[in-house]
Amino acid sequence: MSTPTARVDGRVLSTGTTARFVLLTVLVLVASLSVIEDVNYNVAYWLEPEGNVLGSVGCYYAAGTDPVGDPEEIRLALNRPGVAAALDVCWDRFEHRLPLWLAWLELALLMTSVVVLYWVLPRWKGRRAKVVPLDGQTDPTGEVRRLVDELVAVAGLTRSPQVVIDPAAQTPSAVVFGRWGRYTVCLHGGLLARRSADPAGFRGVVLHELAHIHNRDVDITYGTVALWRVFLAVLLPANVLMTVAFLRRDLLQNPTGIYAATNVPSSVYQLLQTGFLIVLVYLARADVLRTREFYADADAAKWGADPRVWRQGAPASAGAGRGRHMLISFAGLWRMHPAWGQREQALADPVRLFGVQRLPLFLTGAAAFMVADGASGSATLGQGDVPLWAQWACAMLGAGLAAVVVGTIQWRAAVHAVLANQRGPSGIRAGLWFGAGLVTGGMGPSRTAGQWLPERPQFMFLLLLIGVVISWWTAQHAELWARTWQGGTLGPVMLLGLSATWLVFGLWFSWWQSEGYEWAQGRPIIDSEGVLQLYATYYPGLAEAGSDGLSTVVSVQWTLSRLGTDQFVFSSQRFVMWVAGALWLLPLLTCAWHLTSKAPRWARADHVRAGPGLPVRRIVRCAIGGGLLALCTLTMAKALLHDAVRPGSGWLAATLLYDSFGVLVAVTAAMVVAAWVAGNGDRTYRLLTGLVTAGLTALLGLAWSFLLTSVDGCLGRFNVVFDTCGWRPYEGWTHTASTGLDVLGPGVFTVAAALLLIPAIPRRTAPTADVQHTVSLRRRFLVAGVWATTLVFISTSGLPLGHVSSATPDGMAPSRAHLPPASSPQMRSLRVLAWLRYGGQQHLNGIAEHENAFTTAANQSFSYDDTAARVRPVCRAVERGVANARAYFPLPDAEGHRHWKDFLDQSEHAATTCWKAIDTENVQMYREAVEQMQQTYFSHRKVINWTKKNVD
Repeated sequence: MSTPTARVDGRVLSTGTTARFVLLTVLVLVASLSVIEDVNYNVAYWLEPEGNVLGSVGCYYAAGTDPVGDPEEIRLALNRPGVAAALDVCWDRFEHRLPLWLAWLELALLMTSVVVLYWVLPRWKGRRAKVVPLDGQTDPTGEVRRLVDELVAVAGLTRSPQVVIDPAAQTPSAVVFGRWGRYTVCLHGGLLARRSADPAGFRGVVLHELAHIHNRDVDITYGTVALWRVFLAVLLPANVLMTVAFLRRDLLQNPTGIYAATNVPSSVYQLLQTGFLIVLVYLARADVLRTREFYADADAAKWGADPRVWRQGAPASAGAGRGRHMLISFAGLWRMHPAWGQREQALADPVRLFGVQRLPLFLTGAAAFMVADGASGSATLGQGDVPLWAQWACAMLGAGLAAVVVGTIQWRAAVHAVLANQRGPSGIRAGLWFGAGLVTGGMGPSRTAGQWLPERPQFMFLLLLIGVVISWWTAQHAELWARTWQGGTLGPVMLLGLSATWLVFGLWFSWWQSEGYEWAQGRPIIDSEGVLQLYATYYPGLAEAGSDGLSTVVSVQWTLSRLGTDQFVFSSQRFVMWVAGALWLLPLLTCAWHLTSKAPRWARADHVRAGPGLPVRRIVRCAIGGGLLALCTLTMAKALLHDAVRPGSGWLAATLLYDSFGVLVAVTAAMVVAAWVAGNGDRTYRLLTGLVTAGLTALLGLAWSFLLTSVDGCLGRFNVVFDTCGWRPYEGWTHTASTGLDVLGPGVFTVAAALLLIPAIPRRTAPTADVQHTVSLRRRFLVAGVWATTLVFISTSGLPLGHVSSATPDGMAPSRAHLPPASSPQMRSLRVLAWLRYGGQQHLNGIAEHENAFTTAANQSFSYDDTAARVRPVCRAVERGVANARAYFPLPDAEGHRHWKDFLDQSEHAATTCWKAIDTENVQMYREAVEQMQQTYFSHRKVINWTKKNVD
């Protein structure tokens, strides 16, 4: 076994195990809340009256859709004007739900059960083991008590734990248990029997258990165990029983039912997810507990324990085959304690404490989805839809916990590489495991309800790409700051790096929750025709200038503007720029301070050598080259655009859109080329070098764009809009600011993905000399200038040409939405019946009752005052009833809706004529209103007769 020349302190950074315990706790908690919500939903379903048997699902039928039908037809039906708003109202009214106080009571009972179990578990453990206290009878000389008190002082505990003995346990070990502030160390009888013969072993075992108390392992472990056991004993059986009952109904009792095709996959996925949750929590908990054992061993050794204590296991056979080794490793994943050989190896070389383990990364990726989905699904405890801001907050919660866990693992690996004078891990392999966990979590039942796999499984590759890029950047960023930071502690810079990782991952994770998974589920990414119509509403005449090329341009701009949207409550495009800026501005910041070959102060070790920072000269040279390349491509684009759009209706708006697209493509292409050249051959900071180069290239490209647009009209064949020469900085700024949103936002992420997918050409480089570096004043001015320019640009940029928005994510025009025909006569009848029961019958009868009241009031009125007092309020009531009816769903049949619309139009016209005639004292108009109101009887009967015919 090789021993490093200098021992690395395993606690130079936060261990990260506490964050993993928190992730597990949140995961189990949101799973518990999800089960409570499911149980409440089904109980409310059983308690609902017979007329509301479908609950909120019937709202979809009333809206003219089939919830288990073609997703494209559902989208077309729900995008009709007013249908989405009516669906929300219907959901609020007919959703199966229990009273809010009952949901809060269940939550209180859950937390009370966890607290009680946490409180009684230690006492139950002591009674089960039949332990006896360490007192005068078990320790007549008091020697054991004095030795334990001495070790408590060595461990730095402010309060001595209770010490008990388990006489029946003959193993030479001990165990610690208890609750907050009251811990118990249980010494096995075998340990006391060997104390005289092996005092070093007794000392090491006791110090190890005291290290668990010192590290707060007991509190965290027993809290998680209490929550997990409540979930297993109470909530999990209820969830499984309900799922099995529904599955039995759909497979045996009603296999050809209308919901069987979608319920069976959902039920099976529900059972699979439950099993996966159990495995995930068990493996993650076992991994964290094994890691805690390593740290307890390290603390015990630091406090003076003899390392020979851990030489109890038989060494692994050198001749063991690969298959046997894999079986042993797999079995070790399920153990709560590591093998003695692993513990001895971790003491000799702490690389295991710093290494990038694959299992935690995979489990963290899967847990991020389960936390976000569970928290979002149970945020309101079944009391209505979750607001968009709450969905975003839940996504950021899952992303934040995952970012802390993955980021801490990457930072510890980078720090160990610096302390051991080695090259740190690239982060790509770790990202593959993290991304695989994301893909696994994204395939859960909430993502694929009603089908076995996503309709477009290839889009799941985006999750893998997100995980790899995030991990790659975090690993390189951690190593860069660890090698260049000269402060006394890494805590502040690690917090800064983890915050950046959280923001970047949170941006794309929340985007996937709102947009990406819908792409995977089959929703069209873009409706180019609808988007072009939307842009035409803001730019008159644009539709006449439309072409296939223009449709492509507006589709790309629409898609880029949607990145990070749907759930944000602030300017999403600007937020994308802020997050993308962190990817290259934070690494650039390391170029502003003095670098030396001396060991960093935080390392507290003379053998550590400070590594080189970013290659500033190469970055600047490649950025200048990229800026010149951007200038060439910009001029080529303007030359092509000079005669591309002919004057006519909408030519100005079309020209500006084409010009913006040309700037985006030209500058982004220059960024990719410059980043690839700069990062080529730099194995340590290839991604960071490329991103900083791309950021500088983007600023230069946007500067060229501003200059060329400002002098448009003076460029001859390169003119785009103006024919007369002049200096127009306002036009230049508005055009540049609009394009910069995409260049400094999605453009930076495009560069990161390109650097990952485009391989580098390795080249030989001379080793870096171990000499003192200097930072010139020019370099600091460069960093300050780039930071200031970027921050000012992001803060002041906007959408000067007008913000184009739509109620639909893909930009489909409302005129294209329509009601798809019913798939069968039964489905047609079900639609009409649902429309009647969920509000149509109420609106139909309500208007008719008001019209009957009009007839009664009109017959009883013999003067103008009587008419004004009795008839006018009834006319107003009819008008309000028609308005409420129009806010409801259109009747989900073309023929039936014509009858319904005629009835509403006649009633509204009669009511309006009525109150206007009364207000103007126009007798002739009033007589016309009476006749019109009488005619509504026939249109009302047409609706009644049609519904009876199609329902029966």
